[in-house]
Amino acid sequence: MPGHERDEFHRIASPFEGERIRLRAVEESDLPRVSELFWNPEVTRHLVVAWPEAVTQTRDWWQRNRDNGDHLFAIETLAGELIGACGLEGINRRVHSAELGIWVAEPFWGKGFGTDAVRTVCRFGFTQLNLSRIALHVYETNPRGTRAYTKVGFREEGRLRSDQWVDGRPVDVIVMGLLANELT
Repeated sequence: MPGHERDEFHRIASPFEGERIRLRAVEESDLPRVSELFWNPEVTRHLVVAWPEAVTQTRDWWQRNRDNGDHLFAIETLAGELIGACGLEGINRRVHSAELGIWVAEPFWGKGFGTDAVRTVCRFGFTQLNLSRIALHVYETNPRGTRAYTKVGFREEGRLRSDQWVDGRPVDVIVMGLLANELT
C-alpha cells in the first residue's frame, strides 16, 4: 500500500526540544546577550552569584563550564529567541548523578518556559547521560522556581537553614532531588 510506511513513521523528538523551548550549546557570540539578560537583580536575587559582573566574567563562567565537562545549554524559544540558560553540573559518573542549575530572563517568567526547560534538561540527563538522580538547591524565597521543579517531579529532601542571605535577611535553601523514574 503506497504511503503506508509514511503513516507508520512517527517523528522522533530531539532530546534538546521541549514543548515550548529548545536547548542548544551556549556560543561565545551569545555571551553579551546572556550577560544582559542575566545581570538583572530580580533574576540573580535567588542565585549564589556576585552581582553585577562584566561580560568578561560571563565569558569566564562559560569557559569554566566547558573545562569542567559540565553540560551547559542556552534556552531559546522554539522561534529561536535566547531566554536563559541551564545546565547539569558536577556530574558524577560513578553514582550517575548531577546538579541542575537554571535561570530564565525576567520578561519570560510565568509562561511555562522554565518548567519546560527543567523537564527537557532532566530528560536529557536521564536518557542521554544515563543519570539516575538530579539534585538542585532553591531558596525558600523563590516560590516560582519551587513550583516549576515540583511540576517536573522534584521532591524536597531537606533544608539548609539560614544558608544564604536575600534582601538583608537569612533564608533557608531547599534541597530537592529527582530520580529518573519520577520525571513527569
